[in-house]
Amino acid sequence: MAKDTLHWIKYRIFLAHEMLIRASETTEEQFTHVFSEEAPPIGWHLWHIARFADRLQFKIRTELSEHTENEIWYQKELTKAWGVDPAGLGVYETGMGQPHIKAQSTIHQAGQTNLIGYAKMSFAACDAKVQEISEDDLNKIYVGVLDYDYDSSTGSVWAEPSKESTIAQDLMFHANHSSRHAGMMEALRGLLGKAGTITV
Repeated sequence: MAKDTLHWIKYRIFLAHEMLIRASETTEEQFTHVFSEEAPPIGWHLWHIARFADRLQFKIRTELSEHTENEIWYQKELTKAWGVDPAGLGVYETGMGQPHIKAQSTIHQAGQTNLIGYAKMSFAACDAKVQEISEDDLNKIYVGVLDYDYDSSTGSVWAEPSKESTIAQDLMFHANHSSRHAGMMEALRGLLGKAGTITV
């Protein structure tokens, strides 16, 4: 039963990553379009989940005592390459807590081609690492991608560098989180006059 459960968790993560890339197949204008100051563009949702996938693969690699090269985001110095100010990218440079109007400018600066390229690298690295996880790894306690906290009444988000989770928690969170943002991208595609559904 544990093997079946782990198989389906992995499958949901891999599928969500595919859906996110598929949902990003728009024009550059559609990729960066915002409908209001409170609704970030399609490109932001892709980047946000790509950052979490990058963080997840790094955290798991570190926990499993493998080589600890940094996240792809930092290895390739992408803020410098794209001319984006890291100070304005929110908690852990993931977009968490970033004002939505700032999110639009971030996506404009980075550009669709760059962001999709990063997302594909991040998702591929995450998928490869998730695929290697065994049932014995699931309950390992570590400082994973849930190392932050927030106030839902104000929208404030802040880092909690020592906050622990388990690998199982992080996998379930990433599957749900990715699917939720893919759904937001579907809705935005529909508002832009494109076929919204990317799951069939």
